[in-house]
Amino acid sequence: MALRALGRAAAGSAAKAGADSQSPSLVRRLATVSRANGDGTLDVDLGTAAVPLPMAGLRMTTACAGAKAGDRVLVDTQGRTSVVTGILA
Repeated sequence: MALRALGRAAAGSAAKAGADSQSPSLVRRLATVSRANGDGTLDVDLGTAAVPLPMAGLRMTTACAGAKAGDRVLVDTQGRTSVVTGILA
């Protein structure tokens, strides 16, 4: 019985350590729209003129439906998922 309890404790601490290693943080960046696609996605550039960082086919919220090329937008990224969440005035 003592070994079983020890095994459960070890498994629980290993699972907790694995969950803690994944960062749930959200990264918010500014980008410039390079193209509004007809399928509800945007192509944006997160970089600068000297170092461009284009990202194609980012999904957007309904608040960004009026985005057009040249607009500055907010891009929220969590893990490997990026979403355009707002247009800056």
